[in-house]
Amino acid sequence: MKYARFALPRPDGLPNRRVLLIFPALVVLFGIIVVGFALNGTSSGEMYGRIYAGNDPALLAGHPELIRSDEWYVNTAWSISQVEQGLPEINRTMPGGMDAALPHDLPRSDWSVVFRPQLWGYLVFDVNHATAFKWWIAALTFIGAAYLFLVTVLPRRPLVAAALSVGFFFSPFFQWWFQTVIFWPMAWALVTMAAMLWAVRSDSRASRWIWAAPVAFLTVVMAMGIYAPFIVPIVLVVALFAIGTVIEQKRRGAAWLALLARAVPILIAGALGAVVTLIWLQTKQTTLNAFLATSYPGERLTPTGSSLLATGARTIGSSFSQSLSLGDGLLNINASEASTFFLIGAFLIPVVVWIVVRAARSRVPLPWTLMAMVGFILLIVAFCYIPGWNAIAHLLFLDRSMDARLRIGLGLASFVILAYVIRYFDDEKSQAGLRISVLSAVLFVLSQLAVALAVIHFGGRATLFRNSPLWWLDALASAAAIFFVARRRPALGTALFLAISVLSTAGVNPVYVGVFDLRNAPVTKGVQRVDAERPGDWVGVGGVETSAILMESGVTAFNGMQGAPSRTMWKEIDPTSQYKYTWNRLAGIGWVFAPGEPVVSNPAADQIVSTFDACSEFAQKHVAYVLSTEKKVTSKCLVADRSFPAPKQTFTIYRVIPKT
Repeated sequence: MKYARFALPRPDGLPNRRVLLIFPALVVLFGIIVVGFALNGTSSGEMYGRIYAGNDPALLAGHPELIRSDEWYVNTAWSISQVEQGLPEINRTMPGGMDAALPHDLPRSDWSVVFRPQLWGYLVFDVNHATAFKWWIAALTFIGAAYLFLVTVLPRRPLVAAALSVGFFFSPFFQWWFQTVIFWPMAWALVTMAAMLWAVRSDSRASRWIWAAPVAFLTVVMAMGIYAPFIVPIVLVVALFAIGTVIEQKRRGAAWLALLARAVPILIAGALGAVVTLIWLQTKQTTLNAFLATSYPGERLTPTGSSLLATGARTIGSSFSQSLSLGDGLLNINASEASTFFLIGAFLIPVVVWIVVRAARSRVPLPWTLMAMVGFILLIVAFCYIPGWNAIAHLLFLDRSMDARLRIGLGLASFVILAYVIRYFDDEKSQAGLRISVLSAVLFVLSQLAVALAVIHFGGRATLFRNSPLWWLDALASAAAIFFVARRRPALGTALFLAISVLSTAGVNPVYVGVFDLRNAPVTKGVQRVDAERPGDWVGVGGVETSAILMESGVTAFNGMQGAPSRTMWKEIDPTSQYKYTWNRLAGIGWVFAPGEPVVSNPAADQIVSTFDACSEFAQKHVAYVLSTEKKVTSKCLVADRSFPAPKQTFTIYRVIPKT
């Protein structure tokens, strides 16, 4: 009874203030604690063993994920480089400089940071606490947004909403990607959908404007992430949700003008967000044009019907999430690209069909929002597997994404379906028929059996039971969750959903204190001392740690993960533009010793390797120092200055001397 009184909705059917705010307040408290102790899930400790012997004292639990190199190498090294240089708009590591905003979204101190909450910590905290703030702010905002949406749909079930929000956060897709460009679009979508529901249900004008404020802010936050492959499917889900919501209100007797008046705050919020984004993009037009003109990734378009069956298997294969850790992937692709969601809502589609048929027979308004979400799922399936409608896909911007990235939209649509199915059964005081409930559960089990057979086909039975030994238990538990939701037992279904998600991914990211800062390493201090004595440009020969040391030290270097290529730098390396297609790309730049002028190649689409000869015209004109881990360096134009032993290699600083 106390719980029922606590969760009692307002007269308009929306959640009361206590229900609305209590869980977000707990999320904020959690955030304050973890940021205060600088706890986060960075894999930057992957660098520790390359520099020091022994165990990393900052690693409290788990282990760094090698697959997350975009985080532990690229973003960490560039972020610390920015801190070392004083948070400039143009990072000066590479000759000619690189825009700090695009595409890496680095810490900086320009006006746009107002709309980059993950970067606020660098303005006020040390790098350890700033890293923790960046790790958590988008993720916790997403969890809070998920809860706000769910309690708007399910005002009498705050505990279910909280558990589903946390369970959704622990989805393999989020944990393996774990980037702000994923969480901000999701937060925007969930807040915007909640705002729509408040707009059509609440008679309070003030509440509509209050909800419009975060919509406006998050619109800019999402758009400044500029990663279309994640943004496009999310926006399409929200657009279809809006259409479904409007149709439902019309069927219930609402007038068009009344609906438009209620939507005005959200429309203004979206317009203001778009204006701010366009102003920002205008200031970055040169950089954006240069990035879109790269040979990779350039302006990639995905044709319809180009997905493989293995991609679909990975999308539905949530029961095989163990293989992402134990086998480093699923069906011959890496863990991040293979990660997915437990698409519980998608497997409730038979129940949705049952609901639609029941409504049609009873001559009551159809559940248009549910139908719209099912329509989105069918749209994505069609885009992936039915060729020949590229013009329509282009009009919908679907071709700006690709199958593995489109999963984020499937995850969101499935989440909305789950919420609305629970709401339907609560409102109708009913449950799906036993046969349809069993059918939904059985379909999930059959889908997992199909994935298991695919794994056996590609890798053998040993691979299946080595990489996913408990897939069958996960499959049965997931099927049970689907069955319980269909039979109006959402608490049981939610408990299983939460347990499945947490057990699948709780150990994916480590528990780490702060960030591994290479500026404290003896070799980095050596680089800084040498450069301070006589400043000059550097080349790093060796693994990514060599590039990271140069990036974080603050010196000028021809190494690092470039965004839009610096024309100044590449004119020095390749004055005739012989290798323009090879270096005009978003890619990490590394060097190897070889005689002659630089020869540039691509071991992979996002990797650039150039040869280096200290006696070459390039080196003699433009390079003063070399940091190398190579054991034998015989060039007559290099002289060793000092060395720094590490557990598996020795870092040596060389000076470039004139050739005789």
